[in-house]
This record gives sequence, C-alpha cells and structure tokens, in this order.
Amino acid sequence: MGSKLPLISVIVPAYNEQHYIKKCLESLMNQDLAKTFYEIIVIDNASTDKTSQIVKKLPVKLVYEPKRSVVKARQKGVNEALGSIVASADADTIYPSNWLTNIKKIFDNNKDTVCIVGWIYPSNQNSIARFTVCLTQTINLLINKINGKTLFSFAANMAFKKQILEKIGGYPIHLPQLGDQGYVVSKFSKFGKIDVNYNIYCTTSSRRYENSNSIITFIKYNIWHNIIGYTVNRITGKQFFGPAPAIRNNRKGES
Repeated sequence: MGSKLPLISVIVPAYNEQHYIKKCLESLMNQDLAKTFYEIIVIDNASTDKTSQIVKKLPVKLVYEPKRSVVKARQKGVNEALGSIVASADADTIYPSNWLTNIKKIFDNNKDTVCIVGWIYPSNQNSIARFTVCLTQTINLLINKINGKTLFSFAANMAFKKQILEKIGGYPIHLPQLGDQGYVVSKFSKFGKIDVNYNIYCTTSSRRYENSNSIITFIKYNIWHNIIGYTVNRITGKQFFGPAPAIRNNRKGES
C-alpha cells in the first residue's frame, strides 16, 4: 500500500466468515482515504471454511492465529500493525467510504483524543436488537457528553492510538468476551479523551438475533457471557468463563 508507513491499521479478526468477509473487505478497500494512509490486516482465527481462500485473492495482509480467541486475534493484528492508529473492525460489518477519513480527521483535530467509540446499526434487526442497541448507545453517548466517560464500545467500530494499547499491556487474554471492548476503553480513559461519536458509523449483521430463539440467545450472550462471565473473569484475573459460542449462517455474501 505504498512506500510510506500507513497512518491507520485496520484490524479484522475472522473465524469462519466466508459468507461476509468479502463484502466487508471491499467496503474497507473502497475508502475515500488515500491508500498510502492505511493498511488492512485480516487475522484468520483458525477458520475451517473458505475464509482464507477468499482473503488471499484480495490486496490485504493475512495473518494466522491458531488459538480461537478474538482478543488473541486482535492482539496478533496489532502486533503486525505498522500504523500509529488502530481501527478495530469486524468481518460481518460494512463500512461507509468515509469511515477512515472521518476517523483521521478526529485524531488530527483533537490531539488529546486517544480513542473513538463509533456507532453501529444492525442490519435486518428485530425489535429486541433494535431496542437494545439503540438504548445502550444513547446512554453511552449521554454519559460521555456529561462526564467524558463511556460504559462500553463495540469492537466492530472503534479506533485508538496504538501506543495507548501498549501502555495498558495490550488486549486482556483472560477476557475473551468484551476484553476487546469495554475493558480496553475503561483503561484508555486514564490517558486522554474518549470520543463517543455517532458520525463514525457502520452496519453490522444481526445474526445473533435472527433465529426463533432470539430471547434465549439474548440472555445467553448479554447476561451469561457479557455480564456474569465478564465480571467473574475480570475480578479474578483468570478465564473461568470462555467466549460465547460463535453464531454463523450462510444467508449472506460469499460461499
């Protein structure tokens, strides 16, 4: 992507994402930011489908993380990153063409900003997903406006200065659930401003809520894993609760 070092490294972990990864990467490759300013790094997190074959055909960097863990995958991507800013993305997500340009502008114009927490819009969402995402993001924005703090972020849409992640010791391996979101943001706040910004947005899949047992799925992910599991792991400093089981489907994209 040019002879100069990129300013932004986009990190995309991928586990069995053959049905989404191509559209995600196309949206990232078609950014209106000059190609010399960013790189795209995909981390194949022990996929057993055609994810790697699809990625290899595209002009992006592909690395492999054999241990199934999104925090390990993201850390592997950061270790490979050349940019001073890390943009955290997800393989089942589509990004508007000005996503990276807007991220760059915020960091350029606000030297005290260390992290940007963006907005997500789930696609094909039902009422449960719509209400949950809307409510939590609105509360998060209000808290940020009032006292500069934030409760959480979505790893599908955030950006931060790489040196700040290094200062907190990298991603927490003992927190496979939310370790790449709420945990790191809480640590980042000690080093500068967290900007919750709805102008930095993306569209992500609603696959966790696209089945007949959506209420059970909601409880499993948001109460058992995201609240109970995260709390126990964080307090103890050990991984007693593993990550929520991956939900994959074949309704979208490439196969």
